[in-house]
Amino acid sequence: MSHVANQSKYTRRYHPHHLLAQYVINQIDTLELRSQDIIKKMGYPLKHTIPACERLRHVLSSKFLGLDGSYIDKYFTADEFLATLFSVLDIPYEPFADDIAQIKHDLVNPPKSLCTYSLRAEIDFEFVNANWMVRCGVSRLAHIRLPNDFSEMNKAKRTSIIKDAIYDHYQQYVSSLPYDGVIKGYQLIAEQNNEVVETIAYGLPKSSNV
Repeated sequence: MSHVANQSKYTRRYHPHHLLAQYVINQIDTLELRSQDIIKKMGYPLKHTIPACERLRHVLSSKFLGLDGSYIDKYFTADEFLATLFSVLDIPYEPFADDIAQIKHDLVNPPKSLCTYSLRAEIDFEFVNANWMVRCGVSRLAHIRLPNDFSEMNKAKRTSIIKDAIYDHYQQYVSSLPYDGVIKGYQLIAEQNNEVVETIAYGLPKSSNV
């Protein structure tokens, strides 16, 4: 979620990335409160006005509402800051308790990242006195580009794309690889968090494996 355009003078410094933050910002706009007014009502001392205003801006621009401990001071914990802010803005805390609890849960249990996939041909080359630059350049012919959203596709769609990609690659290179290159097969490699979690071998297009 990006910040709303045409914000008023009371809310233009805030760039919400959570629906609850947007709700709070709308209330600030309704009450026509400057950040200095809010901080004063929260009980911050006058000498701490600038860093407190910066904390307010950070919390309302954070997708975690500051609950990740990314901005703290000696006056309020992350939970206390939100509770006090809600009180100052006349926002009941209880109806949003589940939303706040969900943010905390996501911080402790981040969603698993999607697998990243790479498809490559297994090719035997007959290198004779070829330097590393040549070998590196030729090895690029083995890599087959997959769509950017490949990880988000269902299994049937991925399988269809792999078959087409292997067929196209084989037709293009089967008779034109340098250094007498011979395609032996193909591999799909799945990685998650920089670790290989699955490797699937495919035969040549004319094989029943593809």
